[in-house]
Amino acid sequence: MWTMGNTARGNVLLAALMLSLTLCAQERIRFVSYNVENLFDCVDDSLTADEGFLPEATRHWTPYRYWNKLHAIARTIASIGEDRAPDFVALCEVENDSTMHDLTQRSPLRTTGYRYIMTCSADPRGIDVALLYKPSTFRPFAQRSLQISQENSIKNYHVRDVLLVSGELHMGDTLDIFVCHLPSRLNGKRSARLRSEVVRHICQAIDSVSSVRVKPHIVVMGDFNDTPESQALSPLTDELGLVCITDTLRGSYRYKGKWEQIDNIYLSSSLTAVMDGTTLSLAPHGAWNYAPTFLTEPEPLYGGRRPCRTYNGMRYKGGTSDHLPVCFDLWFRW
Repeated sequence: MWTMGNTARGNVLLAALMLSLTLCAQERIRFVSYNVENLFDCVDDSLTADEGFLPEATRHWTPYRYWNKLHAIARTIASIGEDRAPDFVALCEVENDSTMHDLTQRSPLRTTGYRYIMTCSADPRGIDVALLYKPSTFRPFAQRSLQISQENSIKNYHVRDVLLVSGELHMGDTLDIFVCHLPSRLNGKRSARLRSEVVRHICQAIDSVSSVRVKPHIVVMGDFNDTPESQALSPLTDELGLVCITDTLRGSYRYKGKWEQIDNIYLSSSLTAVMDGTTLSLAPHGAWNYAPTFLTEPEPLYGGRRPCRTYNGMRYKGGTSDHLPVCFDLWFRW
């Protein structure tokens, strides 16, 4: 009868160990947050003030220009994905369901299979936020539009709703995603107060999520119209313990030659922990601003480059957006 010697047995164990390490795989889940700057269709909506983006308006927002912008956005999203399109894309400043249908079904993105969920806010111009997702990666089971109290609002100014989408990743983990577009800084201290109000509502919603999940995986992303060190955004980190992964980036928006990181991403600590003993975590390279040459242009007055926007005032430039996309990866290991 043949028996295995110690050396042979050791070789078999080593081979088994090597096989087990080989079988430990890793999958990338890519997220993008992008303010696409006034993605309006060319049809007048009698319920909103969208008259500035119509063919007969001063900007001459024609179907050609609309479709050119859609294709530019599609190109940008596809190129961020590198070998495959991103799994999640949070969009700010999209007008309505028609624009999202055209982007996902009638642009080059139609081959990705994206589906979308969006808000329907009381914003006077009718701009909203949306979340694109891949059904092969994510299965939503709940969605909610957080309507912000108007008690402290500025006259004739409506705060945009925050989108909350909860769902299950294909590997079984539950993810709660917030997409927001906070009030602009045009009204100074009054709009800062409104941003604080929106953050307070987001914090309340996160508390509700945390009360029903033992270890929630939370993503908060969008255009905050404020930098991570601002007082308005501090409750997200100081009170809730979320981690801002964009606080060291140079900037996603440039104003008068100065870069500002106003498009931000916050994650729950469950997603930023070291991978030891966990299956889902932030990739070590962290977040980044996507700034290829085709999204930027030289800035003659201040030097350097800036995002190439669609319009400079009323003059058509044909660029994609005045913001840069912000991206990050989660890694799933098994």
